[in-house]
Amino acid sequence: MKKLLSAAVTAAALTLSSGANAIISSDIVWVVDTSGSMGDDIAQVKARIAQFDTVMTNNGIDARYGLVRFGGANTLIQDITTFADFNRAGGPFQTLSANGGGTEDGSAALQVAMSASFRANVVRNFILVTDEDDDNSGNRPDLAAALAATTGVDEFINIIGNPADDSNSYYQDLAPANNGLFFNIVDFRNDPNAFFDNFVNTKVKEIKDFCDLNPNDPQCQGSVPEPASMALFGIGLASLGALRVRRRQN
Repeated sequence: MKKLLSAAVTAAALTLSSGANAIISSDIVWVVDTSGSMGDDIAQVKARIAQFDTVMTNNGIDARYGLVRFGGANTLIQDITTFADFNRAGGPFQTLSANGGGTEDGSAALQVAMSASFRANVVRNFILVTDEDDDNSGNRPDLAAALAATTGVDEFINIIGNPADDSNSYYQDLAPANNGLFFNIVDFRNDPNAFFDNFVNTKVKEIKDFCDLNPNDPQCQGSVPEPASMALFGIGLASLGALRVRRRQN
């Protein structure tokens, strides 16, 4: 009887422990400036995207990815998809390159990113990478309206940009106004390893902190036992009760 009790309680405890790990779904759209000066930055992001996804997965974040390019046309060249598909050889992300110029309209590019086919009940993330300012201020009110229209959806905008070329600190204000942070692209260029380690860990903390503060938000599935876990836990309790009855009878 003791062995049965021990096995039941152990199984229940292990399953409860596994089921209590929250799985957070997050769709992440990379919004990348492809003007001529961005070639090395694009190559560094490509080289480190697997590290980015691994850290997300290891922290219980079910991430999917999309891609918008800007610097000329603002185009969603990869809709939301799995990491394996996003990073496939010959796909839009792995063939992304600097195209040599154009208008770097980050506000319009973010609006394009918001048109992606997001999953239901996910934390939406936008990561804009540029070394220029926002060239077309005319799209800024449109972006504000687009963000305001997503009531009930939590948007996170992170920007890797150039503070020396950010007119009126637009990007530096835009990111924290939308739950994110502004990162200096000069730091990225000077030490890509240290920068990216900090960047991805900051992203994980950002997402998990949101769900810790909003455990009932539909975008955070929460840390609750699955039905099978509860059944096993019930077996353990029932076995404990039977053992107590037997002891009283003896």
